[in-house]
Amino acid sequence: MQEGNAHQANVKLKGITAVDGLVMGVARVYSRGNINIDPEPVDESRLPDEKKKFEQARKTVGLTMERLSDFADSRNDSDTRDIMNAQYEILHDPELEASVLRLIDQNSFRAEKAIYDAFQHYIDLIKSSEKSFLVSRLSDLRDVRDRLIHNVQQLTVVASFGKDAVMVAEDVSPIEVITFARSGVRGIICTAGGLTSHASIIANAMGIPMMIGVKKVMRAVRDGDTVILDGLGQNVIVRPDDETTSSYTRVIKWHKEEEKFLRQVIEKPSETLCGTKIQLQANIDFEDEVLNIDKYRAEGIGLLRTDTLLMNSGPITMDRKRQEEFCQTAYSGSGSGPVTVRLLDVGGDKLLSLKAREANPFLGWRGVRILLDRRELLQSQLEAICRVAGRYPGRTRILVPMISCLDEFLDVKKEMEDIQSKIEKRGVPVDRKVKLGIMVEVPSVAIQVDMYASHVDFFSIGTNDLTQYTLAVDRGNNLIASLYQPLHPAVLSLISMTVQAGEKSGIPVAVCGELASDPLAALILAGLGVRELSMTPRLIPKVKQAVRLHDLEEMKSLAANFLSCGTRVERMAIRKEWSDKYELKLKDMRAKTGAPQ
Repeated sequence: MQEGNAHQANVKLKGITAVDGLVMGVARVYSRGNINIDPEPVDESRLPDEKKKFEQARKTVGLTMERLSDFADSRNDSDTRDIMNAQYEILHDPELEASVLRLIDQNSFRAEKAIYDAFQHYIDLIKSSEKSFLVSRLSDLRDVRDRLIHNVQQLTVVASFGKDAVMVAEDVSPIEVITFARSGVRGIICTAGGLTSHASIIANAMGIPMMIGVKKVMRAVRDGDTVILDGLGQNVIVRPDDETTSSYTRVIKWHKEEEKFLRQVIEKPSETLCGTKIQLQANIDFEDEVLNIDKYRAEGIGLLRTDTLLMNSGPITMDRKRQEEFCQTAYSGSGSGPVTVRLLDVGGDKLLSLKAREANPFLGWRGVRILLDRRELLQSQLEAICRVAGRYPGRTRILVPMISCLDEFLDVKKEMEDIQSKIEKRGVPVDRKVKLGIMVEVPSVAIQVDMYASHVDFFSIGTNDLTQYTLAVDRGNNLIASLYQPLHPAVLSLISMTVQAGEKSGIPVAVCGELASDPLAALILAGLGVRELSMTPRLIPKVKQAVRLHDLEEMKSLAANFLSCGTRVERMAIRKEWSDKYELKLKDMRAKTGAPQ
């Protein structure tokens, strides 16, 4: 990696793509300003004034949040509005308020010192929790904290950028992403951040390319520099030379043309050259994404995640009515296709009331384990889903996550049957043909998959966790990132075993993990016998294009080759060989259709 100083041309930095895209623009180095906290206590007579400063800051920041929520409403962006509401709840959290006031009273702290320490207590707890879904809340807490302190100190966060701006920052909050969107910025580059953070989620919803983990960028870039955000190659190029600028200008133009070409693929059937049907479905996290189901011609919802509802309703509780509304939106916006609703799948720590952390959270209290310990949560979810399912008979599949033994599934099945009987007695329509299936993500299930096949209605393979548990590789640990290999023969063997069990029992097998969105992997999965793939809707055209350019025999051969590979080097060589051949196929096809070369 070429690092260089703040004057060197063509400085190349590596990062992680949070939102795909390729843009060139003017770097705008963004900082909220330095927070200077005076640690000296104040005289007791000034404590009432410090409390008033805090309360006034809460009111002012709250009004700002309400205005940004209104902006989200004007865009019909309910997800962004919900995240703003979540930040509003942090602002008005009674534990945080009491903690700030207590620090002022008992320690004679200035308002800004009390705010900083109170928020830092919870930030430190979340950092130590090692829970990815909690870590994604850090930027929210920091943002609310910093805005309160800035207000107390009569500081302001000014955002005025040109429409060719690429924002460069240590980290950004959801509110700042919305502010950038209003200014029409082209992209965002951060040294920190998380793939599942609210900021990344909003950037994705707003279509703003974003890269995180670009460690040296704050040292390498100056405000006003030309910068290239290459989310496709996971590169950032600062002060590109003429040759690089010219090259990327051509690539950016090509990708715009390619997007137009892929729109034509959307309208074509998802089948192989030999006519085998491969069903491509959508993974959906938020209500606004439902619009992409028809846009990209997804054939139903293969994974409707309910986890994101926790962002707005607090830790380990969810309002049944809100869940019903969420499901209703998904059903009404997905035509007549199937809807697979996954039950809550998060870890067990709470946001603002962590008492202790688990030594190994990935093997701890998560998924169905939480649901069976917190039966009221399971019952609330099942009732919400079953109520909506009764309005759309024949379309519902309920997916149970993190199953590791048959008893767990049978417990959930009994709860579902009890819930259906209960609401049926109330005169609520019930669909008794609701399918109940399990996520195959724990090796113990895949190894005994024949036993499960006689009890479940379908399997959905979660390749992210299946890979992590099979290879003993924490998928969030950068130190061992090279060992996280979803196409490892051991993982593919477990997938193959699951498919064979499904075929023998006559039940469908789908893949809803990230692997399904990789064109090469999609062909391998089809070669193993998978006929349902679910992915982020905007990735469907690329996968469909790959499916349509290969026949089933090619896919079976590809799968067999990967299954027999002993080393990562061998797998990389096969991928390279396939990629080269695929590029030739694409080139030939584009030549025939007049698409960009």
